Amino acid sequence: MQNAASMHDGAAALPYAQASQQRQWMTLALAAIVLVTALRVLGLAFNRTDLFVDEAQYWLWGREMALGAYSKPPLIGWLIRAFSILGGGEGTFQVRLAAPVVHGIAAAAILVLGRMIYDVRLASLAAVVYLTLPAVTLGSLLISTDTPMMLFIVLSMISVRKLAQARSEGRAAVGWSVALGLCFGLGLMSKYAMIYFLPCFIAAGWLCMGWRIRLRDAGVAALVCVAVIAPNLWWNAAHDFMTARHTADNANWHGVQLKIGPALEFFFSQAGVVGPFVFVAMIVATLRAKNAETRALVALSVPIVLLITAQGLMSRALANWAVGAYAAGVLLAVPVLASRRWLTVSTLVLGGIVAVVLPVMTIAGTELRLPSGELAMKRYLGRSELVSTGFTRAKETGADAIVASDRSILAELFYQLRDEKQVLTRALPETGVPSSHYALLYPLKAGEAKNPLFLASMDGLPACLAGEAPVVRWTAGPGFLEGREIGLWRLPPQCIPGGANGQ
Repeated sequence: MQNAASMHDGAAALPYAQASQQRQWMTLALAAIVLVTALRVLGLAFNRTDLFVDEAQYWLWGREMALGAYSKPPLIGWLIRAFSILGGGEGTFQVRLAAPVVHGIAAAAILVLGRMIYDVRLASLAAVVYLTLPAVTLGSLLISTDTPMMLFIVLSMISVRKLAQARSEGRAAVGWSVALGLCFGLGLMSKYAMIYFLPCFIAAGWLCMGWRIRLRDAGVAALVCVAVIAPNLWWNAAHDFMTARHTADNANWHGVQLKIGPALEFFFSQAGVVGPFVFVAMIVATLRAKNAETRALVALSVPIVLLITAQGLMSRALANWAVGAYAAGVLLAVPVLASRRWLTVSTLVLGGIVAVVLPVMTIAGTELRLPSGELAMKRYLGRSELVSTGFTRAKETGADAIVASDRSILAELFYQLRDEKQVLTRALPETGVPSSHYALLYPLKAGEAKNPLFLASMDGLPACLAGEAPVVRWTAGPGFLEGREIGLWRLPPQCIPGGANGQ
């Protein structure tokens, strides 16, 4: 009797023990998300790097608050504007503030999505692994279009799972249909690469009931999505579909070519994007995929990596172009990582090292040089100094406008001189299709300035300035143009359309 009573007590205590263990895993995951996000925000306050050219351009889009922009959808600019208002300024801290916060929210969303697919242990591990992916660590230091897109990918997947659940239970879920349309539309407004997930979601639904939604729910989501992106489509139509043309130029397709080198370079670079253990675990999980749920996760991740690898075969493919694949990719990899303790530990340790080293580099490693002598972080240094030097010397010569054609210089000019009232910031006018957002919307017009000066490196002069001597010249200090000769040139009328004849 005593043994029977003990067995009964043990059986009764089991659910409580399981519930307690689940709470511990959830608490651990949420605590890690909050702590890492807070530390990343704190690190940004001490970050000594300049805004990269893309970041400064996104900041300008936030000031414009337009429905579109030259090279990408506008949501990244709106996000920067919102966090600049919340942060009380437009310094590099406020411009980048959204990055760690949005990635932290995305990690919490991964936890929710993982709980829909796995037990709480695997869901928690997936959230922490996502948080420490090298791409997420880097994406928390710099503001990029990938960051909000990743969040909306995960939220879209949650919405699909909720709709699939409603379908299986035979109940309506209009709210989740609207949520799916909003999330997918906002993902497209973050980055057009979100469109990759449309066929991926269809394939996942075909492979697994847990991802299959009703046609009418998909129809409602599609209508909401179109309503979300319609303003951007209108902006593109009003600007000669400039964003679509730029996207096509980025693809750089010129007939059928087989560039094995760029394709392999992209494919193996993914081990650096998400870490070698996560990437290999994704491959192993794909090869072992035997159940419908795993196959659906394969459909939501692997095709995107293969698609961009194929793009590398045709032309070129940058390492971050497939980053959206890893929202589902982390969930695909987690069972493999959790199958061996050393894999779990190695993944988290390696990700943790990167999560510490990269922020420390932006704070204390800005003077660190590679064996070649170049600054390790030269892409993110020297921009502010170049523009401040150029501005000081331009004012000394009585300039009323600083003009440039290099997008890297233009981006910093517009950012650093954002509150300047006496000296205009303008792009050199171009004929034909504008080469940048600045040339599209901010070209110098004839008669707009009496003494415009052109800021450039000595080897970056336009044809209209060939043979002209600079008003002033100097050597760029440490950073992206270190050692290059920089100068300011008086801009002759022939450089400005309509200026030569006084029109």
